Amino acid sequence: MKKLVIDDKTCLCCGCCEGTCSEVFGQSDEGPYCVKDQSKVEENMEAVEKAIDNCPVGAISWEEE
Repeated sequence: MKKLVIDDKTCLCCGCCEGTCSEVFGQSDEGPYCVKDQSKVEENMEAVEKAIDNCPVGAISWEEE
C-alpha cells in the first residue's frame, strides 16, 4: 500500500499543496507542510496528483508502507 508523504527537508512551505487540496495537506506545528489526513487521499486523488505535479521542489511523493 502506498502512503503520501512530504519531505520536510525539501519543502519550501510555499502552501501550493494546501491551496490545491486543503482536505489532505496542511501546515504542521513545526512549520513545514504535511499530509494532515491520509484517509482523504483517495477521494481527492485528482487534486492530490495536481499538488504533486505543481510542487516547485518535488517534495510530495508516494512511499511504500
